[in-house]
Amino acid sequence: MMQFSPLKIAQNPMQTEINNKPAPVEWVNKSDIARHFKCSVRHVNELMNRRILPFLKIGRFVRFDLAACDEAIKKYQTDSLFA
Repeated sequence: MMQFSPLKIAQNPMQTEINNKPAPVEWVNKSDIARHFKCSVRHVNELMNRRILPFLKIGRFVRFDLAACDEAIKKYQTDSLFA
């Protein structure tokens, strides 16, 4: 009889180690993302227009993935001038 070795499945970084299900995405609205970044909703609109913040728009509803927005903002982070 032939014996098959178990397949090695590549781990998706978005999956948890406990139950192998995708990590839940935390979707927030404009006011929540503005509160998270401590800025105005108008500034969030500007970041959306400049395509800096990733967002999902369905009809008139706009939602943001909090983790993806944190990663997008990190691209624009600079070192301190006085460190």
